Amino acid sequence: MTRTWDVFICHASEDKAAFVRPLADALRRLGLDVWYDDFSLSVGDSLSREIDRGIAGARFGIVVVSTAFIGKKWPDHELRGLVNRDVEEDFRILPVWHGVTKDAVRAFSPSLSDKMAIDTRKDDAQETSIKVLRVVRPDLYESHPRAELERLASGEAITDLQSEIEELRTQLSEYQCPRCGAAMIGREYIEYDERSSGEVETFACGYSRGGWLDRPCPTDPKFPKLDDYDLDVTPEKSNPARFVCYPKPKTKMARAVHLSVGMGRTKDEARASVVEHYQSLRKR
Repeated sequence: MTRTWDVFICHASEDKAAFVRPLADALRRLGLDVWYDDFSLSVGDSLSREIDRGIAGARFGIVVVSTAFIGKKWPDHELRGLVNRDVEEDFRILPVWHGVTKDAVRAFSPSLSDKMAIDTRKDDAQETSIKVLRVVRPDLYESHPRAELERLASGEAITDLQSEIEELRTQLSEYQCPRCGAAMIGREYIEYDERSSGEVETFACGYSRGGWLDRPCPTDPKFPKLDDYDLDVTPEKSNPARFVCYPKPKTKMARAVHLSVGMGRTKDEARASVVEHYQSLRKR
């Protein structure tokens, strides 16, 4: 299917920084689909083909006429394509006079000077974007109060939304592992003895806090290594033909991460059972 845009912006590169880029950004924030070279061209694209595609697929053409625009090759190429559509199809050109007079525009293009235009001596990029929205998407224009449109066009609404998101992230961080972001899965009040009690929080990754010894997250560099345990293998008392591997912690962090006792028909099998459990904890 052919791609379509709400507006195609025809302009001279000299006007990008001061006016055209702020206009294009404001139009996008207001909800319009904008063909603008900085948004729509990628490395390796054919310039003429993509411009012609943008002109053919747009419903409206914004022409930013300035001193730099008049007489330049590419803006003139774009303008001729827009004018042809304006004459032959249901298409409208929206002229923007950027630092030029009507007489200058008339000398350059009599047909363009005959259209009602936005004058940037009176309207900045933000106000221009709102006026364009009123013509291009009256449904969007009428569904928002004027003050809200100004907040959207200026980016203030996005800034406020980002602040709200950051605040929400801060609030949610209480319920996430500070290392990997895993969700909290439990919170309970525990009495260890007559003199010691407290609230213990556990997380899906295995991290816990609030106990007598916080259990580290598997992504924490402090998470114990397998070498932090002595793997003591002995015959099972009730069945000497089987073996039991007792992982004995040698460090403080190893004491915080409990490893299950391993069992097997051989010493290696019992030891491998403990190693497998340890590796499963690291993969959480």
